[in-house]
Amino acid sequence: MKISRQCPKCQSRKLWVVEKAESAGDGGGSNTMSVASGYVLKGPTDDWGSPLETVHAGFFETWICAICGFTEWYARDANEALARLASHPWRPKVRYVDGEATGTPYR
Repeated sequence: MKISRQCPKCQSRKLWVVEKAESAGDGGGSNTMSVASGYVLKGPTDDWGSPLETVHAGFFETWICAICGFTEWYARDANEALARLASHPWRPKVRYVDGEATGTPYR
């Protein structure tokens, strides 16, 4: 939908765009929905006495068909924080997969 400006399910061109998806927060506020979040050590990774900090990876942009409700979610500004989360053993489990073909096929 984002590129074609048309719903792939019903072909409608009536779309809603939510630039930063949010959830209702405590006390009447709202919180941007992170792609992933987790705790990482502030200090060296071998120093288990280091304080923790919360890392939030990016946010979601959503495109919603106004006719049928079909929704596409896009992760924005997440790569750097996801790489940081992937280097730590805490949840959520984050890993990087590179499916690009490299070199020649092994035979």
